[in-house]
Amino acid sequence: MLWKLLIAEDETTIRRGLRNAANWEDYSIEIVGEAEDGEIALEMAIELQPHILFVDINMPFLNGLELIKELREHLPESIFIVISGYDQFSYAQQAIKMDVFDYILKPVNTEELKKTVMNALEILETTTRNKQLDLQLEDNRQILKEKFFQEWGTGQISDENVKKRFQLLDIKLEGQVGISMYKVVKEIDEGGTEQNWSETLISFSLKNIIGDVLKAYPYYEVFEDYSGQTISLLPNIDMDELIRVNREIKEFAERFLGRVILCNEQILTNYQEFPTYFKSLRKEITSYNGLSPMVILAKDYIDHHYFEHSISLNEVADMVQVSPTYLSKKIKTELGASFITYLTKVRINKALMLMKDPYLKIYEIADMVGYSTQHYFCNAFKKVTGISPTVYRSGAKSYE
Repeated sequence: MLWKLLIAEDETTIRRGLRNAANWEDYSIEIVGEAEDGEIALEMAIELQPHILFVDINMPFLNGLELIKELREHLPESIFIVISGYDQFSYAQQAIKMDVFDYILKPVNTEELKKTVMNALEILETTTRNKQLDLQLEDNRQILKEKFFQEWGTGQISDENVKKRFQLLDIKLEGQVGISMYKVVKEIDEGGTEQNWSETLISFSLKNIIGDVLKAYPYYEVFEDYSGQTISLLPNIDMDELIRVNREIKEFAERFLGRVILCNEQILTNYQEFPTYFKSLRKEITSYNGLSPMVILAKDYIDHHYFEHSISLNEVADMVQVSPTYLSKKIKTELGASFITYLTKVRINKALMLMKDPYLKIYEIADMVGYSTQHYFCNAFKKVTGISPTVYRSGAKSYE
């Protein structure tokens, strides 16, 4: 590896002496810049990201100690070697507090400087090696996690072994856990900027997008199943928040990838429900297989706009650019239900999920799933489930 060195020294003679103190290339060191004052050194260091810095204490505009203080945030792992004409304990004491690597007095002893740099290189090499090992271990752990989740989801691991794997792989699924499954519909192109992405790149990009959105939360897991669907697990979340998060992921991913992203979610009361809901979501998402592109788009639109009070067959038909009559026939043929029947089913299924939150009132759930009044919601709920929302909440949960 080639290490980068920046020299910050206002005296031309000393700067030249530091540059020529050794054949730095023999140490795998490249001098990437020289600065004659602290402000120039600050700009250069932020831009060039040197591994080692020779810093004079007495420089114009920004002295060496001020420079080091400013750069600590930008270069947390870089090594600072102070070059000073001040043989005063107070300066050395300040430098030590700033965790500088060494404090060398002028005139600089060449052998002392070389020895200091060699010691610095040992530290840098050890740090780099440890980081590479950490990355390798993290990559291996992610592979093991993915295999674990795949096997757990398909019922190949006992509850007792699940707990052991949690400890081994540092998995934390506490409280209510949101499980979401995403599938890229590669057959439908929405006009993205990249038309010829490989499946591997699409999958990699989707996982990164999901991770970018979920990093706002303290803990999450993202992995792929055997069939190429991407799954996320998000602890300590309610259904309303999970739906909002997935809308954000879907919109971002579709805009970036130029593909339709299917998404279904559920709330686990506890992590032990994972295999059941994993299979349920897979069944739901694979129900798109065999549908025509038109019905996939229509179904996906309904699945993610059910909460809009005004959603209509005309609106969905306009979105897929066919006549309402034609779309109605295609939905009936391929989904086995009319537009209204399918929309009602989606709304009530979402309501059933939201009812897991005991703090949500029935009239609030009604509004959240697209009903303008609680009365209409209760009628639709009873028509689909056979019981009223109140009775369902009391424990008579017979609907599957």
